[in-house]
Amino acid sequence: MKKITIAIDGFSSCGKSTMAKDLAKRIGYVYVDSGAMYRAVTLYAIEHECFKDEKFDSEKLRSMMGDIHISFKFNPETGRPDTYLNSIKVEDRIRTMEVSEKVSIVAALDFVRSEMVTQQQAFGKEKGVVMDGRDIGTTVFPDAELKIFLTASPEIRAQRRFDELKAKGQEASFDEILENVKERDYLDQHREVSPLVKAEDAITLDNSHLTIDEQNEWLMQQFKLKIKN
Repeated sequence: MKKITIAIDGFSSCGKSTMAKDLAKRIGYVYVDSGAMYRAVTLYAIEHECFKDEKFDSEKLRSMMGDIHISFKFNPETGRPDTYLNSIKVEDRIRTMEVSEKVSIVAALDFVRSEMVTQQQAFGKEKGVVMDGRDIGTTVFPDAELKIFLTASPEIRAQRRFDELKAKGQEASFDEILENVKERDYLDQHREVSPLVKAEDAITLDNSHLTIDEQNEWLMQQFKLKIKN
């Protein structure tokens, strides 16, 4: 059976990662969470005081990019890969609101995107990969055989994020999360480098009112159609 590249793009908190992870596990493909990579860089920037006194020192981050190494390791307990920053597991730390509030700023930087795209393309050079993010089907893998564009209403996405944080025992405010979702949407769509846009050949799925099982079955159908052609 031929292997293909699958690109899943869309807005924040649409469930792209869950969808991509489940599909990759089901079909035996490699999964790469590009969003986690930008979150890991953001965490590094926070920990090294690139954000200080409400100001962001992008040049300081630029000087440290060579020290940032991101990798993924399969977690047998969850059946999914965890994100590692310089060999340290940061899967939970990169999902905090502190990182969420700053990741769009970091992800908009041309030197950050250039480095991350290079790493992402290296992950997928052999095909048989599922990758999700904001610019996978347009910039990272413009020749991907299957492209999905995922969307849902801001309110539903905010509720999902709220429920996720509460389940982890983290403090969360729905109104704060909703504001963050809307702000990230704007920043992602209006940044100069690789803005969030739907690829011309992508298939749109609005999963506002779908269960995880329903969207997984829909995606599996799209995959089967592609590998038959």
